[in-house]
Amino acid sequence: MTIPHKYLQKSIGKFLTSMVILVFLIHINQLASKDLLTFGFFHESQSQSMLTHTDNKFHFTIDYPANWEKSVKLNNEIILIAPKDKDSVSNPAGVVVKVVPTPGKNISADSASKELANQIQKEHKDFKMEASEILTMDGKKAAKVVFTATDSKLQNRKAMQIVVSNYENIYILTYKASLDKYNTFENMANDMIKSFKFLPKQQ
Repeated sequence: MTIPHKYLQKSIGKFLTSMVILVFLIHINQLASKDLLTFGFFHESQSQSMLTHTDNKFHFTIDYPANWEKSVKLNNEIILIAPKDKDSVSNPAGVVVKVVPTPGKNISADSASKELANQIQKEHKDFKMEASEILTMDGKKAAKVVFTATDSKLQNRKAMQIVVSNYENIYILTYKASLDKYNTFENMANDMIKSFKFLPKQQ
C-alpha cells in the first residue's frame, strides 16, 4: 500500500518538530546545569567521597576528601594535602589543623589570631592581609584572617586561617594554596572547616 504524499510530509514534519523540541530541551538543561555551577549550587566537593579524622587526644573531628593525603605530626599537627597535578612538583593546596595547649591560660581566639598574624608578618616581609572577621565555629567564637605571603619553599601562597579556643587549647585551622589554585579548592576547604566539630571531653 502506498502512503499518500501529504501524509508522508505531515509525518516527517511532526518528527522534525519533535527533534527540535528535544534538542531545545537538552540545550536548556545544559544551560541550567551551567548556571547552577556558576552560582555555586553544585561544586566539586559535593561529588567527593569523604573520610573523617577523629582526634581523641584533643577532642575533635574533621572531614576530608578520600583522595587527599593525611599525615599526623608529633607537634600536634594534622596535615591534609590535595593530590598533585600531573607533572607538578608541589601539591596545589592543603589544610592543616594545629593544636597549641594553653593549660591554665585564658587566651581568646581573637588575641591568638592577632599574635599569629604578627608573627607571620615578621617572618615574611611580603605578608599582606586581605580580610579578617569574627565568626562562630561549632558554637565557639573564632577569628578568621585571609592573607598572602611567600612560604618556606619561596612559593607565593594565599592562606585562610581560623583560630578557635576550647578545652584550654588553641586550635588553628589553615587552608593554604598557590595563588592560581586558591579559588579552585576554596569550596572544598570551607566544607572541611565547616565539618570541624569538638568532641565531648572525657572526664
